[in-house]
Amino acid sequence: MIFFGRLSSCLVGATAAVAITVPLMAAQRLTKEQVNAVASQTTVVIAQGLQKGDIEARQEWNPGSGVIVARSDKTYYVLTALHVVRTRDVVYGVRTSDGEVHFVDDVKTHENILPFGTEDEQLGETIKGFDLAIIKFESDIKYPVAVVGKSNQLAEGEPVFISGWPNPEDESARRVREFSAGNLSEIVAPPSPDGGYSLLYNNQTRRGMSGGPVFNAQGELIGIHGRGRAQDNIYCIDPRLSANNSCGMQTIHFVKQAEVAGLQLALKQPPVDPKLLETGRGNREKADVIENIYEAFTFDVRSLLRDEPSGGCGSLLLGDTCD
Repeated sequence: MIFFGRLSSCLVGATAAVAITVPLMAAQRLTKEQVNAVASQTTVVIAQGLQKGDIEARQEWNPGSGVIVARSDKTYYVLTALHVVRTRDVVYGVRTSDGEVHFVDDVKTHENILPFGTEDEQLGETIKGFDLAIIKFESDIKYPVAVVGKSNQLAEGEPVFISGWPNPEDESARRVREFSAGNLSEIVAPPSPDGGYSLLYNNQTRRGMSGGPVFNAQGELIGIHGRGRAQDNIYCIDPRLSANNSCGMQTIHFVKQAEVAGLQLALKQPPVDPKLLETGRGNREKADVIENIYEAFTFDVRSLLRDEPSGGCGSLLLGDTCD
């Protein structure tokens, strides 16, 4: 059973029984294609719901990425970066690999988003705690869940893979998931006081991939991507380390913070299910392409909040009404 309560943003001083299961078995190395198949099925898009006219009015809209890490009955838990869901009291959508966009109400209740840090008043110039958050949605559909690996046993130089949904440079409505291969450059201990970043990797990343999963060669989730390489004197750890590296947070820190928060999750054990590899390879075209992201995330927010309970209405397919 998963307990998801109203908690302080910094999660300081809370005590709770630990009920998070951490993978213990060793898993075999997968091919790059196989890891990509896992990423394809577990990586999601997270964005605020749009209403008609928002894009034409040039309203700022910055979708991010995330990864499904747990399920309890019809409730799914997605791990992402805190700054992806920094705006509160809005309606979010979570787009899964089958193309559906699931309604997440953060207006009538704040229990659907759990932050593991707090931003300063300058919209994320610094983050106290970890640049991590959980967002939950409801669905009758059975979605794959990522295997969480032991990120405290990483070694510099080993291969890592980043999955996410970058924004196109031409502002096109079409989106394609990106899978970036690279190597772990450095592990910083203790984590950075600004956001809790501790992983540095040379993978190429782009805006919109924030919150996306970082996988190891076994297809296990070992981190969450937070920031790209340093630009305009903005860097995640320090100028030297960040100049040629993107950075993320280790999943071990998510596990520890979730324990402190009393969030009880049975994390999926390794190895990766062979059925997931097969499904991921066969479903890439549908899972990895959004022909019109604006259409997918445009729905009548006011009607959803008026007509449906705070837990959500299930899912919305390419802007269909919630019925």
